[in-house]
Amino acid sequence: MNALKPLHKPIKVAMIGGGVNSAVGRVHEIAMKMDNEFELVAGCFSRNAEFNAESGRQYNVPKNRLYPSAEKLIEAVAHEVDAIVIATPIQSHAQYIHLALDHNLRVISDKPLLATVNECNALLKRVPADNAQVFSIFNYTGYPAVREMKRRVESGSIGTVFKVMVEMPQDSYMRLKNQNKTHAIQAWRLEDGDISCVSLDLFVHLHSLVNFVCGNTPQAVNAWSRAITNVAPGLIDEVDAVIRYSDNLIVNAWYGKAVLGYRNGLRIRVFGTKGSLQWHQENPELIDAADDAGNRMILDRIATESTITALPRYNRFKAGHPSGFIEAFANYYADIAQAMRDEKLNAYTLSMGVAAEGLALSQAIAQASASGQTVELG
Repeated sequence: MNALKPLHKPIKVAMIGGGVNSAVGRVHEIAMKMDNEFELVAGCFSRNAEFNAESGRQYNVPKNRLYPSAEKLIEAVAHEVDAIVIATPIQSHAQYIHLALDHNLRVISDKPLLATVNECNALLKRVPADNAQVFSIFNYTGYPAVREMKRRVESGSIGTVFKVMVEMPQDSYMRLKNQNKTHAIQAWRLEDGDISCVSLDLFVHLHSLVNFVCGNTPQAVNAWSRAITNVAPGLIDEVDAVIRYSDNLIVNAWYGKAVLGYRNGLRIRVFGTKGSLQWHQENPELIDAADDAGNRMILDRIATESTITALPRYNRFKAGHPSGFIEAFANYYADIAQAMRDEKLNAYTLSMGVAAEGLALSQAIAQASASGQTVELG
């Protein structure tokens, strides 16, 4: 593969998918621009000409920089952009990633990076696991409080971590079914492959958080998957997993889309021999902590001993005026920009290897659930 050309400043990108009618397109568009690290200059935001045009208007991309297909987009702009942002349904990621690499472009993909383990293995034959050319957005690791947890775990302030409870309950499928609105669910989310769609959608985030905060790698898993809502015949929509990670860390993971009252109940609890830390995404600036004597405390962005959350980059406005989801997305985009410029990963950019690991673990969860047996990971 040829050496990558020098980057523009700001980094010039074109986007595939992510139109105004998509779930996360607007978030990508705002986040990449928030810190002036990226400039969105072209796109094929939708195959629907009307949505493509409206997306270009709202994203401030000129009409003559809109293209009817990803292929035509990359062919036209490869010589002038630095990277391609992929925000399409999961099943098309592999095609567009390889197309971008064929044109010697960097890639920023919505999660999960790819849909199958085989696709990951094929990509890893082309680029190394720790490359700084292909990135997957694990936006929840962009929250300053999560990064503060990472620092505290790495410093040993809560001792040896032996247990993590991580969960991501949502109610979308059950709520929409009860309201007779299942037509609102995107069709690609209603089909399971070797890996259930709910794992591709939710569990890859949970693994990224465990790896990011604790640094451990998965070794074996038992799991139980269920079809509760039947928004599509047999579609898995609730999963429990008990996973053994390296260094004898046990992780309990629960996720799904059948739990009424939870819009996005993402939570991680980390238990060590000298303390514990808990973060809940719906209260993103607070860490519930305990010390070695069991004393409980709440840490906010400017708590005395918090060093990460107090950094200027995370204080676009003063404490008491909460930052949130889009800012976390922007933090991760800024980390990617730095990695691209340095041509190496940094402490906050998860490697393609972590993305591949999450998919392999997701597949193992499906196998463990189907077989009723422990599945060991290589």
